[in-house]
Parts: sequence; structure tokens; C-alpha cells
Amino acid sequence: MTSRSLTGRHSLIATLAASACAAAMGGAGLGSAPAANATCASIFGIGNGGGCTSTIFSAAIAIGDGATATANGVFGAAIALGTNAFSQTGDAFTFATALGEAANASADGLFGIATQVGGNGSATTLGSGSFGNLGLNIALNLGLGSPATNIVTAAGFGNLAANVFGRASAAGSHQVSSQGTLDIALNVGGDDNTVFSGTGFFNRSINIFGNGNTVRGEGGLGNSARNFLGNNNTATTDVGNANNATNVLGSNNEVTVTSGAGNGATSFLGDANTVTVVGGTLDGARNWLGRNNTVQTGGGFQNAVINIGGAGNQLTATGSNINDAINLFGNANILQAGSVGANGNLALTFGGTGNTVNGGASSGNRTAGFGIFGSGNTVTAGPGPFALAGSILQTGQDVTQVGTGIAINRNRIGGAAALNNRGAAARTAPSTSAGKSAAARNTAK
Repeated sequence: MTSRSLTGRHSLIATLAASACAAAMGGAGLGSAPAANATCASIFGIGNGGGCTSTIFSAAIAIGDGATATANGVFGAAIALGTNAFSQTGDAFTFATALGEAANASADGLFGIATQVGGNGSATTLGSGSFGNLGLNIALNLGLGSPATNIVTAAGFGNLAANVFGRASAAGSHQVSSQGTLDIALNVGGDDNTVFSGTGFFNRSINIFGNGNTVRGEGGLGNSARNFLGNNNTATTDVGNANNATNVLGSNNEVTVTSGAGNGATSFLGDANTVTVVGGTLDGARNWLGRNNTVQTGGGFQNAVINIGGAGNQLTATGSNINDAINLFGNANILQAGSVGANGNLALTFGGTGNTVNGGASSGNRTAGFGIFGSGNTVTAGPGPFALAGSILQTGQDVTQVGTGIAINRNRIGGAAALNNRGAAARTAPSTSAGKSAAARNTAK
């Protein structure tokens, strides 16, 4: 009996001791818990305070010192995770997620989604949910370890603005913005890029793996500005419709389309190139595989300048309609196709160095000038019509065809041609002097 009694007392003491230890451990845990505003949750308006606020049919969750989450409107969710992280939603069906130290995500408008992953960055969608400013925008910023604040904003209606692995290195740099209707602004990799779609419809601005690039779309309809894998490039379209500015794998390029419709400016695998289309309709400026070339059109309809291979070339096509300047694997050549009011002209070089070729001189129409290999030649066709001038395997030759006809090297067919071989002219100078002397002697007699 006594033994049973002692055993019962021992069991009771052990139980009380265990309970005391558990209470002590629990008390220690509670004493080390983070401050109230560091971790909080508010759902359907219940649990507001400590850094979290929600309304009916919304939820807000914040985890981390100084983290805050505010879910306004209805059917929204705001999540902030990280020291001083902030997330906020407004209107209806909006979702904001901020992950990282000082991360900031704000989603406004109807069906807005804003996601910031990585510290020191901001993702924002804009809209009021009202007719004419509904929202339906998506902003995503995935920029890990950025030393300065990078900003991604999607405004307007039905737009996407996204940055993936891009890092801002200076205050105010690396802004990705899409502010029109159904526009896309996308940056993947690279530092200090400004990617902007514009205020128009269906525009696309995309930069992939480039550094220091400015890629813009601007207003208009269906414009596209792209830079792929290049450094310090500027690819720009400006208003207009269905224009395209593209740089692929090149460095220090400026690719520009300004206004007009259906125009294209492209630099492919070249360095330090300037490719320009200004106004016009269905015009094209393209540089492929060459370096340090200047390729540009100046308005009009269906004008094109194309450089393939070669370095240091200057190609220009201006005027009204269907003027083309084309260089194939030549270096330091200057080509001009057409001029103001000119139509249907061609300037072409194939190989060669330091040649100047003009098709459509003096506002000519339906003319062609060409140079094939050779160096230091000047070829001029125009004003025409139907004037053809060219040099083949020549050096230092001047070939000009003014009216209808053909002038190639030292041969010509048809009228008003001017042909001058600078070397031949120098060789014939003594015989000309001799002729003059003979005439003088005859007069004396």
C-alpha cells in the first residue's frame, strides 16, 4: 500500500516537472518571437493591424521585419516577404507579391498582377477599374541582387511589362514600361536598359541579354523594337504603324524607324552600325554581317537600303518610290539611290573598295548605277530615264550616263553619256599638246 502511494506521488511529481519545463520552453519561445509588425496576416478584414490590412474577400500576409501588406478592393491578395518588403492591391481581382529585402509590388486596376522577386526592385500595374481605365495589366520584375532600384510598370489596358534577371546599376536606370493597349515590354538580362512600348496598340519592345540598351516602341499600331544579345544599342520606332526596328548580336548600334507604315530597320551580327528609316511606307534599312556601316532611307514608298558584309559603307535611298541601294561584300563604298522626287532607281556595288555609285542623280527616274569589284571608281546614272552606268574591275574610273543609254567602263550605247578614265586622260595629254603645236606651225606657214 505504502509502495503504491509512493509510486503515485513520484509519477505526479514527474508530470508536474515535465509540465514546468514545457511551460518554461514555451515562455522562452514567446519571449524571442519577432515584433508584431514583423509577421502578420489579415483575411476578409479580420486581423487588421501589425502591418497587415485587408477588406472583405481579400487577404494580406507579411513576413519579415518591417514588412507590410495591404489588400484593398475585393477578391485580392497582397503578400510581402522580406525585410521592409511592401505589397499593395486595389480595385478587384488584383494580386501583388513582393519577395526580397525592400521589394515593392503594387497592383491596381481590374485583374492586375504585380510580382517583384529580388531586393531593391519595384513592380507596378496601374488602372482604376473604371471604364476607359480598367487595367488588366501584368508587371513582373525578377532582378536579383540589383545595387539600385529597378522599376517595372504596366499601365494602360491589357499590357505586359516584364524584367527577368536585369539589374540596375544606377538610380533611375533599367525601367521597363508598357503603357498603351495590348502592348508588351520585355527585358531579359542586361544592365541599365530602358524598354518602353508606348501609347499605341499592339506594340512590342524587347531586349534580350544586352547591356546599356534603349528599346522603345512609341505610339501607333503594331510597332516593334527589338535588341538581341547586343551592347549599348538603341532600337527605336516612333508612332506610325507596323514598323520594326531590330538589332541582333551587334554592339553599339543605333537602329531607328521614325513614323511611316510597314517600315523595317535591321542590323544583324554587325558592330557600331547606324540603320535608319525616316517616315515613308514599306521602306527597309538593313545591315547584315558588316561593321561600322551607315544604312538609311529617307521616306517615300518601298525604298530599301541593304548592306551584306563589308565594313565602313554608307548607303542611302531617298526620294519617292522604289529606290534601292545595295552593297554586297564591299568596303568603304558610298551608295546613293534616288533623290527628292525620284522613282525606280538602283545603286549597287559588289565587292570593291572606295567606290561611289549614284543611281537617280538630279532627281532621275528609272536609272541604275553599279560597281563590280575595282576601287576608287565614281559611277553616276541619271537623270535618265532608262540610264545605266557601271564599272567592272576598274580602278579610278569615272562613268556617267545622263540620258537614256548605257555606259559601262569605256564603252557606251546611246546618248548623252560622259565617260572619263582619269588614267587614260593623263596618258593622252602629250598627244593633245602635239596636235596643238602642229596646228600652230601650219598657221605660221
